[in-house]
Amino acid sequence: MVEPQRSPDGKSEWTGSEWVPVGTQTQHASGANVYTQQKIVDSVIMGNLTSQTIVQNSPEDLAKAMVLALEQIGFVGNIQSSNPSQEQMSNVKNLLKSSDALASKGVQIQGSTHLKLGNAARLTGRFEAAMEYYQRALETFQTEKNRSGEADSLINIGYVALSQGDLARAYTNFTTARAMKTEIDDVNGEADVILAMANLALAGNENEQAELLFSQALTIKEEHADEHGIAIALIGLGNILESKKDYQAAQLHYRQGLIIKRKQRDREGEAIVLSNLATIAEHLGNTSDAQQLTNQSIAIKREIGDRRGESFSNIQLASQAKQRGDFIEAERLFKMALKMMRKLSDLRGQSDTLNMLGVFYEEQDRFEEAERYFTDALTIMKQLGDRQGEGMALFNIGNTNLYRNQLDAAQEQFDRSLRIAKTVNDYEGASDALVQLAAIAEHRQDMQRRQSLLKEAAAILRNNNIKVTGWLLDNGF
Repeated sequence: MVEPQRSPDGKSEWTGSEWVPVGTQTQHASGANVYTQQKIVDSVIMGNLTSQTIVQNSPEDLAKAMVLALEQIGFVGNIQSSNPSQEQMSNVKNLLKSSDALASKGVQIQGSTHLKLGNAARLTGRFEAAMEYYQRALETFQTEKNRSGEADSLINIGYVALSQGDLARAYTNFTTARAMKTEIDDVNGEADVILAMANLALAGNENEQAELLFSQALTIKEEHADEHGIAIALIGLGNILESKKDYQAAQLHYRQGLIIKRKQRDREGEAIVLSNLATIAEHLGNTSDAQQLTNQSIAIKREIGDRRGESFSNIQLASQAKQRGDFIEAERLFKMALKMMRKLSDLRGQSDTLNMLGVFYEEQDRFEEAERYFTDALTIMKQLGDRQGEGMALFNIGNTNLYRNQLDAAQEQFDRSLRIAKTVNDYEGASDALVQLAAIAEHRQDMQRRQSLLKEAAAILRNNNIKVTGWLLDNGF
């Protein structure tokens, strides 16, 4: 060990490799850089980590500290599905900056850490960053020939694709991941892929397939006593039963999921299920129960700082106010939710809320205001690359024009909506557009075209095993 040598002014000393301020505690080890013991504090990563001492011997040590920080704010698994709190989101943004800095220096980070960083980015709305981290994880696991890690990466890449409306890419990644899990005989891991594919089926309106997949996953998760997976499957089945209007059965599944979420002390999950139960109460006509459940949900979201979840609860409260006939309160809550979504830069949430506001104004014959909100939603759908959402927004805009007897504009919007719906295999959307085009034909006294369009609307549904109901069925189509 080199004896310290003071500088002439007495303020610095020579360590053998560099000058450092007098008083700095230094240690030397063969083949290692000089290091000092430091604490990761708020200015570096944020979060309540000031009591954790990290030896920063190299950038790799900082990478290890980053893993610790991720785990302390809740990102511990390879596949994360809950919503982050506002505090987590703030911490995550700083962690992602640290990760980018390490990557720029060529520091090799473990694949599992890339997965956690991807989860953190995805759940805070940074989908492009999430995709990049998952791709890095995939490359790392491929280099290591870690098939399980490869599959986990592909599952998460698929979830990002699904959130962006790219169902084809999601399907490709999920099927590849499932084949890998089967190859290495990871049955419980395969169930994770089955859950992902069930959500994909739901997004594609393939409810029967989704129900089958959720049921398969539930059986496997129960065999492996994987309570987290069991809860996801139960809630997914509850969603499907709700869509089938089997509200009592949906309520039972949600309650079973709620028991697990409370047992696991998953406050975010508990709040989500309470919100689902509130919707069921609305369907069953129990308005007071619905409001009580929503208030319980929003109280938890405020407690954990989940601003995104709180904004969705405001939407639910707005819908309940509208159902009671309190339109002033409903409008206030819808706009409050939209403001929160914009503050969070949640494009998907903004689009959903804009569409709800559009419908709200449309129902009150305030068509110009409705069109403005639908048009804003259309802009976001294009930005997200969500073709099905784009088609739905065009359909809604077409309705506002039709109701004002602006037939040429309405026909243009419905034609565009129809082309998109056919492109993305949205059969119900295509059928709806054809029905509205038939209404325009009727306005123009073109009854032959009207009949042809309505027959095509019914045929699209039947040819794709979708039951013809409502107006089409009542009028003999």
